[in-house]
Amino acid sequence: MSAASAATPHTQATRGLIEALGLRDVILMTVVAVVSLRWIPWAARAGPSSVVLWTLACATFFVPLATALITLSKRYPEQGGLYVWTRDAFGPGHGFICGWCLWVNNLFYFPSLLLFGAANALALGGPRWLSLADSHAYAIAWVLTGIWLTVGINIIGLRAGKWVQNVGAIGVWVPAALLVGAGIVAFATAGSATSFSASALVPELGQDSLGTLALWSAMCFAFSGFEITSYVGREVRNPGYTIPRGVLLAGAAIAVIYILGSLSLLVALPAGALHERSGIADAVDMVASRLHIPAMGGLTGGLLAVAAFAGTFSWMAGAARVPFAAGVDRAMPEWLGRLHPRYRTPHLALLAQGALSSAIFLASVFLTVTGTRSSIRDAYDVLVNLTILIYFIPYVYLFVAAPKLVGPSIGLRLVMAIGIAATVGSIALLFVPPPGTGNVLNFEVNILVQSAAVLASGLLFYRRKRHD
Repeated sequence: MSAASAATPHTQATRGLIEALGLRDVILMTVVAVVSLRWIPWAARAGPSSVVLWTLACATFFVPLATALITLSKRYPEQGGLYVWTRDAFGPGHGFICGWCLWVNNLFYFPSLLLFGAANALALGGPRWLSLADSHAYAIAWVLTGIWLTVGINIIGLRAGKWVQNVGAIGVWVPAALLVGAGIVAFATAGSATSFSASALVPELGQDSLGTLALWSAMCFAFSGFEITSYVGREVRNPGYTIPRGVLLAGAAIAVIYILGSLSLLVALPAGALHERSGIADAVDMVASRLHIPAMGGLTGGLLAVAAFAGTFSWMAGAARVPFAAGVDRAMPEWLGRLHPRYRTPHLALLAQGALSSAIFLASVFLTVTGTRSSIRDAYDVLVNLTILIYFIPYVYLFVAAPKLVGPSIGLRLVMAIGIAATVGSIALLFVPPPGTGNVLNFEVNILVQSAAVLASGLLFYRRKRHD
């Protein structure tokens, strides 16, 4: 009997889930979950060399990731994705740590994505509202509302809530199209605001450019998340066929969005004028103003806010299936593995996610060692880097597990080795503060303390479960 068809207790327990997602839903779910246009202005701080760095991130991280996911999702289309694969390859202990990191990183990701949405939503109110982007009260209200609204919709279920990700796809495609259009118009009317000479495209490798090179970690992370539909494999119709095709089709679209988006943004605005949370809306608004077209920046910002909410919804759904699967396996509290009696969703795992994510967000805003709390921008940078750091630990597991589960293959081992190198390099670069960090000490303390707390709590939790 094959691993994919074996009637394990895990498989039996997840048979009550409803197969609600087809190929179209998988593609849209993947695009909404993976594409975050916020990475375009974030990466564009590297200037013209961001185009080369995007290409390297695609080749060294996305290609190994897609290879591993396509290979393993065909053979092991079980609920839980990376958690299940790591457990099968290395045992329950490593499976738990992998699943723990997969789950916990999203607790940082939700508020960082919602902060991006909060800044862009202000464009709807015009220039007089933009100062609220650095308001702690506004940010806290927006993020907490977004977290608990997505929790509530997800409890009702993917069948009723998948319209959110479908609408969210509009919030990705339309702003991306507006950004590309703005770049074309800017080039035609005023020329490029950025030089794309051969020397400018080469990333600087000197010590002073270390902060710029650190942005590459976020570029690799921008290609992460394709495994989201493997988390809900038992809720996808014909997953062995649907998930691999969804990964390929969504991957091609996502690579085009990032590279064209970066080119267009740098054509419209010089790198020094970019704001990482609102740069896309700023570029569209500037070009539209030249053409005497009002409110285009506001429209773009509003759509980006919708996309951020939809992305949070998608990841809230996907991430909850990891503690659900671990609860079924009794690697985490069994109550996390319970389904809602009416909606058949992991409602207790969703509620736990909402509570913990809210607490982590508040800690990132208020945790300080200097007597001065972090600015919203610094808190945003901390949340982003913590998300990447914790998330990349399971990717190391994935790239090592794929050859072990599939069997000897020189080609697969080579591709996975490239993925491991890119992932480990990205983790190391995360400890370099991004350009413009206001409080470097608070940044480093938040990264070290919160990441150590996540890993230590996971290990202690697992040891306690083993002795129960």
